[in-house]
Amino acid sequence: MEKRIFGATDGIRGKVGEAPLRPNVIKELGRAIAKNTYAKKVLLGRDTRESGIWMAEQITDGLQNAGAEVENFGILPTPAIQVIIKDSGEYDGGVMLTASHNPATDNGIKVFGADGDKISDEQELSVEATFFEAELEADIDLPEVRFVKQTSKSAESYYERVAASQIGDKGFEGVKIILDAASGAGHDFSRKVFEEFDIEVEQIDPEPNGKNINDGYGALYPEKMAEVAREQGVIGVALDGDADRIVLADEDGRIWDGDRIVILLAEYLKAQGELAANTVVLTEYSNLATIKYLEAQGIRVEKVVCGDRYVAQKCIELGAGLGGELAGHIIYLPWLRGSDGTFMAMMVLRIVQESGGRLADMWAEYENSPSKQWGLKVREKRDLNEVAGFNEAVADAEKRFDGKGRVFVRYSGTEKKLRILVEGEDAALVDEVGDGLAKIIEKEIGE
Repeated sequence: MEKRIFGATDGIRGKVGEAPLRPNVIKELGRAIAKNTYAKKVLLGRDTRESGIWMAEQITDGLQNAGAEVENFGILPTPAIQVIIKDSGEYDGGVMLTASHNPATDNGIKVFGADGDKISDEQELSVEATFFEAELEADIDLPEVRFVKQTSKSAESYYERVAASQIGDKGFEGVKIILDAASGAGHDFSRKVFEEFDIEVEQIDPEPNGKNINDGYGALYPEKMAEVAREQGVIGVALDGDADRIVLADEDGRIWDGDRIVILLAEYLKAQGELAANTVVLTEYSNLATIKYLEAQGIRVEKVVCGDRYVAQKCIELGAGLGGELAGHIIYLPWLRGSDGTFMAMMVLRIVQESGGRLADMWAEYENSPSKQWGLKVREKRDLNEVAGFNEAVADAEKRFDGKGRVFVRYSGTEKKLRILVEGEDAALVDEVGDGLAKIIEKEIGE
């Protein structure tokens, strides 16, 4: 069955005020979530979008109507919810209200089970089935809210204790970082965690105000962070809106995407004899040069289509412990079956500390293959076999690349967009192929 509310990779996401992000829908989804996850006690968190305040009220009503107790922790990173559920044993599930890296006009719902993992595709379908069998209450206007930066000191303290069990009690005295938390869930939380581990933090993202999450700052916009890191000769850390994604800058201002971070971790773990199954899991968006580099180090690479949930699932299937996405979701199973930007920053800092050198000195010496992505808004997600001329153009491009390039196409799991990735040795050919494919899509199904 095809999901109608949940996206392909990361829960529910949409424009605030449009279905399914309407008050009566969210309330009924709360009931359906409680009924299908059998949750009796639910941990609830949100990022810094002002819409999260009224959404929390609606989904709490729905969860409670189905018999669940709800503990609202306020603003909290997604991975912190997962860590607390997994480690404490006090909760049967969790709900995070976030649209991750999307702008403040969007929001969403991520749902977690008693193990702290995102619920499965099958569970999401069950939630939808229950939802569509119910009769919705009358809808109401979107509630007016005043942004309040509600946080939980107990959640920070709990997370810090669990992180210390992995990172070690030894702090990072003398280490300074530049932090850009996208004015999101990590703005206060991640800074306080870093400071608890004796890291000096200079924060550059603006104070959250309910409307400025991901607004020119964070993992999608790491250039400001990288420039400050270069000026001061320190490491920079950029997170996304719910702090599960990380992008780094080294002391020379070079930006480390998810591929580069995975390489650093893989080489470190391999040297320690701790790279499980001698394997890393990447997605189709990883650069071909990254894969070739890892394989040259004797490390096996497996790929999934996209999504940190599917990276984690493939790691479990293969007995591997490390994987990631180019965009900055990093999976390290000894810590969490999900991505955690705050923890990953400290893991990298520990590796650098142990080396006695600089992060910049660990830059893997390879050049990315020319690669470009097109994100095209579409009015419908039509089967590409039915888009006139598209598959023929893809086949022609692959002939022209002659085995030295590729085209990867998929619809977004959270937006009405078609994403086209083109990669090859010839940058001009990459542009030509991608622009040609984009014109076909814009003509046939463009918004």
